[in-house]
Amino acid sequence: MIVSGFRAAARAVPVALALLLLAGPLPASAPASGPDVLDRQAVLEDLQVARTQYLPREMAYAPATRALAEAQLDALERRAGELTAAQFVTGLSLAVGLADNGHSRLWQRDGAWKLDARLPLRLLWLPDGLIVSRAHGRHADLAGARVLKVEGRSIAALYAGAKALLGGNEAYRRQWLPDDIELAGILHALGLAEAPDRLALTLRLPDGSTVERSVAMVPAPALSPVADYDRLWSPELLEGEEGWTSALDVDAVPLYLREADLPFRSVPLPELQAHYLQFRSNMNHEGYSIADFIRDAGDEIAMLQPRDLVVDLRFNTGGNLVLTLDFMRGLADRVPGRTWLLVGPYTYSAGIISAAAIKQGGGGRVVIVGDGLGDRAHFWSEGGNVELPNSGFALRYTDGQFNLAEGCTGEPACFDDLFPVNVNLVPLDPDIHAPLTAEAWLAGRDPAMEVVRQAALERGDDGT
Repeated sequence: MIVSGFRAAARAVPVALALLLLAGPLPASAPASGPDVLDRQAVLEDLQVARTQYLPREMAYAPATRALAEAQLDALERRAGELTAAQFVTGLSLAVGLADNGHSRLWQRDGAWKLDARLPLRLLWLPDGLIVSRAHGRHADLAGARVLKVEGRSIAALYAGAKALLGGNEAYRRQWLPDDIELAGILHALGLAEAPDRLALTLRLPDGSTVERSVAMVPAPALSPVADYDRLWSPELLEGEEGWTSALDVDAVPLYLREADLPFRSVPLPELQAHYLQFRSNMNHEGYSIADFIRDAGDEIAMLQPRDLVVDLRFNTGGNLVLTLDFMRGLADRVPGRTWLLVGPYTYSAGIISAAAIKQGGGGRVVIVGDGLGDRAHFWSEGGNVELPNSGFALRYTDGQFNLAEGCTGEPACFDDLFPVNVNLVPLDPDIHAPLTAEAWLAGRDPAMEVVRQAALERGDDGT
């Protein structure tokens, strides 16, 4: 499968971070002891696999950051025999995060060392705040609350202390850092929490009042299933997602959040003389063929003959770019008017390639509306997983290079040399800034579609 993602050119590593890593992976945590400590030999075996099978395959490292990643593994080896699972995961994440590449990740599997407790809250890090998207059980009153502090630290200070766990741009890190906040022991291992099994939170409730709450971690099976972060935007609960209270009313959500489990949607908007296409994915899903969808959507547009298109890629987190590339290139030519291209922090991987193809094909007839993308213009992706034998964790390495800003032809593993993507040098900054903020999300508003509707009104459409 061809899956795209982005990486910036090599960056200087801050001296403070380098010293932190070389001093030891978890300097603020006291050595652990007791039954939670991992077997020393098992840890050493997993680290050896990471050193010999992951590091040589991961091409996103610069020479300096590769050396720091090796030093981080050295530090973990020195502490083998005193590490808990949370400390081991945190140390490995710091090593992988040094690649500074969104697709280079540590993934939890159902292995022997799986972290099995979580916060009974699901958090979304939006452009203007950290919000409780769902709250479980007796914490239901926190649904929709704004998190002001975690363990006495401001949200900005929390981000500064935890961002090294991930690579990629700020939007990508903010999207995924809630997973580390919610998992038991991660913030404690970083020295950002007093205890591994609870977090002290300061929150502003929807009614405007401020509360202090110490929230204990809960065994993960009691909270199953756990939705991905892009899915948490919708108040529609997953099958089996019981005991959760959502921040939003399921009967009062805007168009982009409806039918949350459909990977792609085609919706006529006759009141705007437009047609809405939403791609939450660029790949096939069980029961949903993307080839069938784009064929049927094209037929529907030809039959209805709308003046404008609205192509919503704000929650397109990627997939197989080849399956839709030609369709995206020709989308703007299917209508006589504008193509409104909606993008944002969850537009990622093959979703970014799709946005570039649409803009390239339509030029000035394509108006980009929304917020900055979920990754940089220079990236590494493709690759595969290295599974660690004892922990069950997997390290995702990348070995395919894209550079939409400048092109990479002739450079190592440049994807343009392997497949005719050819969407480089396409401007993707929004023409109209209309971010999905916490304020808008909680109010059930869609700022980007408000822009589209206002444009229709100004051109004399009914717009109701």
